[in-house]
Amino acid sequence: MNRQDALKILTSMPLSNVETMCSHIRKTKFGNKVDLCSIINAKNGACSEDCTFCAQSGTAGDPMKSVEEIIDQHRLNSDAGIHRFSTVTSGKTLSGEEFERICSAAAVGSGYCPLCASLGILGFKELKQLFAAGVSRYHHNLETSSAFFPSICTTHSWDERAMTVRRAKLAGMSVCSGGIIGIGESDEDRIDLAFSLLELEVDSIALNFFVPVDGVSVTGEDLSTEKLLRVIGMFRMVNPSAELRICAGRDRLGEQSEKMFSFGVTGIMTGTLLTTGGSQYEDDLDMIEKTGYTV
Repeated sequence: MNRQDALKILTSMPLSNVETMCSHIRKTKFGNKVDLCSIINAKNGACSEDCTFCAQSGTAGDPMKSVEEIIDQHRLNSDAGIHRFSTVTSGKTLSGEEFERICSAAAVGSGYCPLCASLGILGFKELKQLFAAGVSRYHHNLETSSAFFPSICTTHSWDERAMTVRRAKLAGMSVCSGGIIGIGESDEDRIDLAFSLLELEVDSIALNFFVPVDGVSVTGEDLSTEKLLRVIGMFRMVNPSAELRICAGRDRLGEQSEKMFSFGVTGIMTGTLLTTGGSQYEDDLDMIEKTGYTV
């Protein structure tokens, strides 16, 4: 797979061919299993960064969740059958007592489902500490291509994000990383992002389809269902060995949402999201069963 092949998937290859190839890769590598993950929005708003796609910049923010609240949600999600649970905080980074709070919650929750964290740009020392506390996977999106990134954020760089991914891998954690589709990027930007994730050897790719919400400045792009399926297929074929999960904006697929699995999706985020509506766990289980897949 090269960039020219990836562009054909996005533009000209018959959609049925894309689906057939992606379905073969998915079944060969992952069988018919679907991985479910969920999150707790442990620290919301009051973000100093100027990411144009995000509604958490410049807001008043809410107090950070307590250790007990994080542990309780981890336990409830684990008991419900969720495969991975992630603690997510707003802001460029997390430090001090708030960072220690995440580590304390991770240490207590070792008996529940695998724990992830998404705490922004961290140093190697902090990532090692997270791993030692019990966080097995770090989530940190690249968001888009390195070339397009300055168009959506000026308060930190794409390279800082990529370096965080590298540090997390070196610290011993698996890594989930991806981006947002439909924020004004080109097909070439989408392809660059897919190949960057391949080069960084991420274990799980998180794709978000942009959903306009109050407080964001980016207009967004109304991509067709076919285009979104092609994007999914391209990321699957460029990264055949990585998990591929759909997070925010899944409802943009409409009546074709069930097709995401045959185009290579191996996991979905269920439950409450950060700044957009999510889905009900029971509804997702029904949908997975209806399509012939299993959790």
